[in-house]
Amino acid sequence: MNYDLIQDCFPEYLIKQNVFVETDRLTINFSSKRTSQACPKCNQISKEITTYFTRKVQDLPVIDKSLTLKIKLKKFRCNNKKCNTKIFSENIDDFVQGKQRRTNRLNKKLIAFALTYSAEGAAKLLKNRHNITVSGDTLLRLAKSITFDYDPSEIKEIGIDDFALKKNIGMELYL
Repeated sequence: MNYDLIQDCFPEYLIKQNVFVETDRLTINFSSKRTSQACPKCNQISKEITTYFTRKVQDLPVIDKSLTLKIKLKKFRCNNKKCNTKIFSENIDDFVQGKQRRTNRLNKKLIAFALTYSAEGAAKLLKNRHNITVSGDTLLRLAKSITFDYDPSEIKEIGIDDFALKKNIGMELYL
């Protein structure tokens, strides 16, 4: 039975090339096995590869070692004459959002910490106990990016905290 635990933890279109283990860090190099990609503008499938590039992203730590992924991806040429896009990059948004430096699953963990702890406290806890380096400002940005689905017609009461009462903020609701 050919079982590769590392390969099974990542999307099937990524192929593990090699693994580098250091004292406090793990680096895994991947390449994409996709041979075609749809143009993001016109959705025409392209198989013409123009060049390659590498994305370096942070993922959840493994065995108390920070994990860095280096993913070799392709750039394709759109052959549709009517499309304004000439060259486009391979899309891995299901794993890492465009221009992000962290995987989606790491972002979920960071958001959970950001919503539970203070930003600076969460950053220290993540660094000391989970070996994840992130700034408090990044945690605040992630927390502010969360949207909650709610139905405004379901809201019956609004609470006012003690500090707001001391500063007379929100008192007009009672008048």
